[in-house]
Amino acid sequence: VSNNSPRGLWSDGDVMYVADQSDGRVYSYNMPDAIDARLASLTLSGVDIGEFSSDTTEYEGVAGEGVTETTVEASAAQRLATVAIAPEDSDEDAEGRQVSLDGVEEITVTVTSADGSRTQVYLVRFGDAAEEEPSTAACLRGAVTVGFSLLVFGGGSVDDLAACAQSRSVTALYVPHEGEYVPYILGAPGFVNAPFRALYADGLPSLEPLIAKSEGPPSPAPASDGVPEFGPDCLRGEIATGFSLVLYEGGSVEDLDSCAQGRDVSAVYALVEGEYVPHILGAPEFVNAAFRELYPGGLAPATPLVTRYDRSSPDSDGGEGAGNSAEEVP
Repeated sequence: VSNNSPRGLWSDGDVMYVADQSDGRVYSYNMPDAIDARLASLTLSGVDIGEFSSDTTEYEGVAGEGVTETTVEASAAQRLATVAIAPEDSDEDAEGRQVSLDGVEEITVTVTSADGSRTQVYLVRFGDAAEEEPSTAACLRGAVTVGFSLLVFGGGSVDDLAACAQSRSVTALYVPHEGEYVPYILGAPGFVNAPFRALYADGLPSLEPLIAKSEGPPSPAPASDGVPEFGPDCLRGEIATGFSLVLYEGGSVEDLDSCAQGRDVSAVYALVEGEYVPHILGAPEFVNAAFRELYPGGLAPATPLVTRYDRSSPDSDGGEGAGNSAEEVP
């Protein structure tokens, strides 16, 4: 109630800090124990998982020589939180949770908060499953710079995306939805990323454009693994009122201009080295000079762009403000 103009928010899961612009102070609030779904400790007998941290949810398990079974000990940070371990107990007569390592690729520990509103899953991978690294060429297209970048995800689960983003030194991802950016913050507690996971409950589609934040080191764009098929429309993706992320099929700036006009787009933006470079349709030439200089030979296929759409398409089935998605675009 004391924060009349909050402008900064951060939490380590125990305390929430709010920076208030109206008085230039930082306020702290204790987070309620009932929503805490973290582990305080995790050990597997005979298995090395490295240093455990409540904020790290994925580990590589290395079983010692001759170890065929492990005892999993997991303690929740809060006394009333519940802990579930999978696979099932392989020796119910022995004390603790015994898990046979024969053919097991992963062990999961799921923590449910005391009030039942939050869950957090900790994962230990073994053998081939631990050695499989996401292909940066397949999972995230585009160069990662310090600050914000436009990238394209190859498709898969949210966990696949998180693993791939971590390999590219990405700390956060954003996607626009219904006029607001939905974030996925790597390493954040589960409830922080719950809206993103709900949005992609069935996984992210192939060639999903995302805005990525990185504190470095930067990494160049990996080699392309082929040119995607676009179907009948030159801009792939739904264009909603406000700002949207889309993929351009490739071509000259003039081709892009014609394509954008066909979708009632008023402006497109490229994100280069943390800055947006605009192309405003119908604007004087000098306004768009920087965009043309950026793409003197045209835009490559599957170039991600941000579009601005200010009015409802007359062909839209959704009514005022519904946007204009091409039904045949995959």
